[in-house]
Amino acid sequence: LVGKKKVMAPWVTTDAAWAVAGIFAWFSLLLTCYHIYRHLQHWSWPSQQKWIVRILFMVPIYALASWLSLRFFHLSIYFDTVRDVYEAFVIYNFLSLCFEYLGGESAIMSAIQGRSNKPSWWTCTCCIREFAYTPAFLRFCKQGTLQFCFVKPVMALIIIVLYANHDYDSGDLRPDGGYLYVAIVYNTSITVALFALMLFYAATSDLLSPYQPVLKFLIVKSVIFLSFWQGVALAIAEKINIITSTDSVQSGELATAYQNFLICIEMALASVLHLYAFPWRPYLHADGMRGRLTSSSSVSRNLKSTLNPTDMIDDTIRNFSRAYAHYVSQGDDDSLEDPSERPQLRISARRGDEGILLHTHQPHDHDHDH
Repeated sequence: LVGKKKVMAPWVTTDAAWAVAGIFAWFSLLLTCYHIYRHLQHWSWPSQQKWIVRILFMVPIYALASWLSLRFFHLSIYFDTVRDVYEAFVIYNFLSLCFEYLGGESAIMSAIQGRSNKPSWWTCTCCIREFAYTPAFLRFCKQGTLQFCFVKPVMALIIIVLYANHDYDSGDLRPDGGYLYVAIVYNTSITVALFALMLFYAATSDLLSPYQPVLKFLIVKSVIFLSFWQGVALAIAEKINIITSTDSVQSGELATAYQNFLICIEMALASVLHLYAFPWRPYLHADGMRGRLTSSSSVSRNLKSTLNPTDMIDDTIRNFSRAYAHYVSQGDDDSLEDPSERPQLRISARRGDEGILLHTHQPHDHDHDH
């Protein structure tokens, strides 16, 4: 009788689960799209806001890809590929935003010159000897994040090829399968990227303090790094039968379904936290034009320039070039946007009662608050 008992499909693969996930996914998508639109409307500091908008796009991409994967789980590997490739882009953009906050490589080097890294377990440098901050240090931070931007797409393509040849099974740690080696390469690459971020923060935490770096760093790190380990844990849980599969769901797909369902919920939380970590209101009066909004055509143009990845390519060439030290010593061309769009103001920031307050300084004028 037990053998003839009908086995119910796991709840996470049902229409009800897809509907619940959809509520959270669409909430995060709509809220983040509104958040992005407000930044594009008040495009007063493009050299910072282009990085912010790119980071914000992580939420709708994660949410929509996960929601579609939950419905069409036989095609989830392709949706997940789009999501995973973008996460590499986010780490680079976050570090670039921090560089922009501090004025670029030459300004950062001037500020931290003479300092050195103190070995600490908190920065994962307890086993590394003390070293001085040099241009090579900044170069490593950029290279550490840029390598992930290129390793991740390559690994995503390899996963698709292995999956098509039935050589990739999530959670399968056997040495004759592809999952083990992909996980090793991927985890090594993302660890280097996050280690570079951690080192940079340790070197510049006091300089970044007006910009709430801890909240920003924790959100980016948790979404990317913790979601990866969440997926690994679920895949292993399915393999050791903590999560039981059925005949209607192939091996590895149930863990993926749980992963996608959880990401849909987590992105709703992330979209709310992004409002506090990357607010648009500080840019509302940063250009001294109270109440003045950007036209629809300008919003489209701002969005188009934000989605242009050529600056990442240029930065890769620059940071892997032998002439990097020369670039730093001669100063940076920190902003790759159109110079005509750059605010003709020098803007500084300080922490206020309601977050970050931006102050504009006109040439030869006294400082004033908006």
